[in-house]
Amino acid sequence: MNKLFILGSSRGLGKEILKSAISKDYNIRALVRNNKYLCDSEKVKFYQGDATNIEDLRNSIGESEIIISSLNVMRKNIFPWSGIINSKNTVSEFIKNINILSKDLKIKRIITISAWGVGSSYKNIPLWFKYFIKGSNIKYPYLDHEKHEFELRKSQINWTIIRPTFLVNFGGYYNVMESDENYPKPNLFVSRKSLANFIINIINSNNHNKKIITVSKQ
Repeated sequence: MNKLFILGSSRGLGKEILKSAISKDYNIRALVRNNKYLCDSEKVKFYQGDATNIEDLRNSIGESEIIISSLNVMRKNIFPWSGIINSKNTVSEFIKNINILSKDLKIKRIITISAWGVGSSYKNIPLWFKYFIKGSNIKYPYLDHEKHEFELRKSQINWTIIRPTFLVNFGGYYNVMESDENYPKPNLFVSRKSLANFIINIINSNNHNKKIITVSKQ
């Protein structure tokens, strides 16, 4: 049984990743900031802590071989100008910690969630969304994902960075499309459930090692 470590499992996409992982044959550990978050599955063991704290990570990862992170710089609500409620370097600091810990622990694989519009994909997003990024607090997750991707590319672990298009809760389960440098051209949306299934399905795929891919609805 593969040993899986999940971060960001208490909300949004992370919840769907956890659900999908539970449906498979994984032994799961999850780091959460709030220990009131519960799951009734015997496959999951929760640890309370902060991913920017290297000792919290060390104590919770244990012998996990695979890491999936949907961590993000979070706002109070979906309003683009609402305040930031965690560190503006949450994801990049987490990756720095993982790069250090990977020298001593059994980590073999990591999949992280970035965003469509980060790095080389910025030129491909709609003009109106570029204005939103520049003029609102949405820019902080994007700035951190730039740093997170830079740090992860230096890692010796087999990594995959996923840049999903706009995440939605509607649409249920469907096949997703992988795009490399805007080919094929991605659709604007992807459901969290479908993306979560895709992430779990590529855990053992050698075709995605050391790759950055955009994922959208097929």
